[in-house]
Amino acid sequence: MSTPAHLWLEDENGSPIVGSCTMPTRHGSIELKSFSHGVTIPVDPSWGKLTGTRIHRPITIVKEFDQTTPLLYRAVCEGRVMKKGIIKMYRILESGIEAEYFNIVMENVKFTTVAPFLTPNGMSSTHLETLELRYEAISWKYTEGNIIYRDTWNDRCCT
Repeated sequence: MSTPAHLWLEDENGSPIVGSCTMPTRHGSIELKSFSHGVTIPVDPSWGKLTGTRIHRPITIVKEFDQTTPLLYRAVCEGRVMKKGIIKMYRILESGIEAEYFNIVMENVKFTTVAPFLTPNGMSSTHLETLELRYEAISWKYTEGNIIYRDTWNDRCCT
């Protein structure tokens, strides 16, 4: 069964950047084919002692080419900052219904890479692109129980 993730974007003025998804509850979003992100903290390899503050890696996503593709190229080429980005993740409940269970909210999003690619041997039915994005602030939310953590990458922490 599918466990999809979708991205909603707002441009620098707060206007939605409309993706190609036409599902009623996700209309205008961008369906993600792949998603990767990490936060690390440097440690001394011998002693395990923390040697610095956390490092936010870029969020890397893969999506199909759509009407947002030229807008995302423009964002990279002109260094535009998107006001907000929200990634919503869904899972299948025991009842068979698909429900959002986790979301990531990013503020002041900067796209830093757009890289189109074709999968070998026609493994994908369409053209794909990899995007990397960074942000000034991020919130991770587990919707069941409303468990949230927010971080601003340039705030001092853990020293």
